Amino acid sequence: FDTLAFTRKGEVEMIGHKVDLSKVDSDLFILGGVTDHITPWKATYRSTRLFGSDDVTYVLSHSGHMQAILNPPGNPKARYYLQKGDGELPETADEWLKGTEEVAGSWWPYWMEWVQKRSGKQKKAPKSVGNKQYPASDPAPGLYVVEER
Repeated sequence: FDTLAFTRKGEVEMIGHKVDLSKVDSDLFILGGVTDHITPWKATYRSTRLFGSDDVTYVLSHSGHMQAILNPPGNPKARYYLQKGDGELPETADEWLKGTEEVAGSWWPYWMEWVQKRSGKQKKAPKSVGNKQYPASDPAPGLYVVEER
């Protein structure tokens, strides 16, 4: 984290493969928190420039590190910022913020709509877990939780 190695193509290696975020071309939903003291929101915004995706959505929650994520629907104090209209994200976080609108409520319903647009048709859940190739293991929470060693 200190060296920002992921921002430089090929500097990080995982399982024998050099990481190049510019080759990630899937749709992206990136979230920042206005008062996040661990990952400052302008730093999270800069990550929108690292990927190769043509479809990047950036949302800024009006909260800190944990609350930005955990802000549930129905919270009367929750709000977030969203870019007005479609189109390419501006180069800088400050430019982006100037072109946003403040939305009352949690960002979760917006994310649900975003992910549903990119998902296939819903299908019924299986009546039981596992199959012939991948049989179900122990029932939740798992034997490792209750076994004494």
